[in-house]
Amino acid sequence: MAGPADPFALGDGPDACLLLHGLTGSPAEMRPVGDALAAAGFRAVAPLLPGHGTTPEDLSKTTRADLERAAQSALLSLAGARRIFLCGLSVGGLLSIGLAARSWTREGLPDFSAIALLATAIDFKGTTWLFAHVIGRLPALPLILGKGARDIRGEPDQREKIDASYTAIPMRWGAELRLLSEEAQKLAPRVHAPALLLHGALDRTVAASGSRRLARMLGSSQVEVRVLPRSGHVLPLDAESAEVCRDIVSFFQGVG
Repeated sequence: MAGPADPFALGDGPDACLLLHGLTGSPAEMRPVGDALAAAGFRAVAPLLPGHGTTPEDLSKTTRADLERAAQSALLSLAGARRIFLCGLSVGGLLSIGLAARSWTREGLPDFSAIALLATAIDFKGTTWLFAHVIGRLPALPLILGKGARDIRGEPDQREKIDASYTAIPMRWGAELRLLSEEAQKLAPRVHAPALLLHGALDRTVAASGSRRLARMLGSSQVEVRVLPRSGHVLPLDAESAEVCRDIVSFFQGVG
C-alpha cells in the first residue's frame, strides 16, 4: 500500500500535469489535485523531491539545485504528452516558475499550456520571514530547527492527511529558501504560459501580497489571481480543497 510520502502517477490521458510539493512536505499535499486532474482526463505525476519523505537530516544534505534537477527530471519523464501543465505549491511553485521560464522543445516537450501556482513562496510572513531573512543570513550551522504545526486552517481531518511532512527544518535552508525565491522572481518575466495563482487569505507562511506581486512579474498574457478566504498555506489539504481543485481543473480545461 502506498504511503503519503510516495510519488504518484494517476490517469492516462494525453495531457499531463507535473505536480510539485512544498518544502518539508510530500506528494500527499498534491494528491487531491492529482485525483481531480485524473478524474478530468489528465495524467497527473507528482515526484518526491530530494531530501523529503525521510528525515530532516536528509534535507540538510540537499541543496536547492538538487530540487531543481529533480523537478527537471520529472518534467522530462512526461515526454510524449500532447500538452503539458505545471502545478506547484509554495517552494513547488518556485520550482515551477524555473521550469516554465525556459523552453523544453529541444528535449521533445511542447510549450507549457498553463501553470497553477499555489501559495508561491514570494513574500514570507512571521517566523518564515525570520527563517529566510535573519537565520538565512547567518553562518550555516548543522542545526535542525523545529517549525511547529503545518499552516492549515481547516478541520483536524484535513491536518491528519499530512503525516509525511516534517516538523523540523535544517538551519541551512533559510538561505536556500530565500535564494530560491529571489531566483524565481528574476525568472518570472520569462514565463509566458497562462497562469492561475491561488493563495489562502489565512496563510501565516507567505503573504497573499506575494502572489499579487508575482502576477505582475509574470510575462504571461493571461494571469488570474484568486484568494481563498478560509484557507491557510497548504491549499490542497485545507478547508477549500474542493474549490482549489475545481479552479485548477477548470483553468487548465479552459486554455486553448
